Amino acid sequence: MADSASPIAETSPATEPQHVPREALRRALSSYLVLAPGRALADFLIDYGLYLSAIAGVLFVPWLAVKILLSIFAGVKIANLGTLAHDAAHGNLFRRPWQNRLAGVLGFLPGLYNYQLWVYDHHYVHHPFNNGRHRDSWTPLSKAEYDALPRLRRWREHLYRMPFGLGFAPYYIIERWWVVRFFPRAALLPARFLAPAWRYFAILAVYLAGFLTLLACAPFYSSTGAVTALILGFVVPFYVWQTLFSFTVFVHHTHPDIPWFDGAVDRKETVPMEQISLHLAFPRWFAVFIHHICEHPAHHVMPRIPYHQLYAAQQRLNGISPGLAVYQRFSFAWLNDTLRRCKLYDYERNGWVGYDGRPTAASPVGPALRAAMAQSQGTMYIPPRDAVLAAE
Repeated sequence: MADSASPIAETSPATEPQHVPREALRRALSSYLVLAPGRALADFLIDYGLYLSAIAGVLFVPWLAVKILLSIFAGVKIANLGTLAHDAAHGNLFRRPWQNRLAGVLGFLPGLYNYQLWVYDHHYVHHPFNNGRHRDSWTPLSKAEYDALPRLRRWREHLYRMPFGLGFAPYYIIERWWVVRFFPRAALLPARFLAPAWRYFAILAVYLAGFLTLLACAPFYSSTGAVTALILGFVVPFYVWQTLFSFTVFVHHTHPDIPWFDGAVDRKETVPMEQISLHLAFPRWFAVFIHHICEHPAHHVMPRIPYHQLYAAQQRLNGISPGLAVYQRFSFAWLNDTLRRCKLYDYERNGWVGYDGRPTAASPVGPALRAAMAQSQGTMYIPPRDAVLAAE
């Protein structure tokens, strides 16, 4: 049997990079806080138009192979719209709050994301407390937590981390979308957010009922059968969207060199934001296509930087903090290696381990950072009192 207490190698103090104060980083990146409402509107309308065109193609193009390709493309466009909705929720598309809110609601609509639930989970939980041991996307279990799971639940953990991301969509649909993205739950949401969350859920419900009805009635206005229309017009695009979004949030904070934490952590001064999120590099044309969603450390350092400025901001951040920025060029070989190595996390020794408890990478937390963390006063996510009471 593997020893779950196997030592995890630490970074040498001599090789630990110097931390750049966050305020210095924010001052250096402040020149990228430039809105471009015309470009944002154009990108939003183009993505929406391409999505609607793909759905129309599914319904009216006579060739099944083309329908399937258009169905997949529709899922890709839902992901693009979700990226723009994410930016809109941060106030990064337009100058007026109501314009950003409208773009956020409409952008999340095809992907069935509740705008209010997104704002709470992303702005109030994820950004202030990312890489903490609370309910968040891809929060790794400890070995003890994994061992305590029923057999079926452990099997699901293995499914989620299958090679090539084959388990990404099941993970996000089961663990995230249904729990914190679609249906309001009093146990997870502060009371003041419940009423607006129900209003946005009503919008989603009306949209979903109307859209499914439109697809089910396809034989009345096209040569496409109802089952084909429902599968290729809704099921496949939704699955593709969930796969892509799950992949995105997985790679944002999962890497052998990125630590996770149990307890209070100072993410402003002690633990650098650029060390706990990944800059996943793609060819420039592809980065533009996905609206720069993987220039992620710059986004965490300064969430108000618009998507069209993130590439330049990320390059600047990498230059300012070269030893701390976690940089990775994408390849499927890297993705599979990460899925193999980043299964569980040893929160006591600060390092990734396998299902057998054996370390799979050196600890990303060196002695200097560990000492600084011990001396600093940090924060951790605590569920709102009114949500806790609602759950009891």
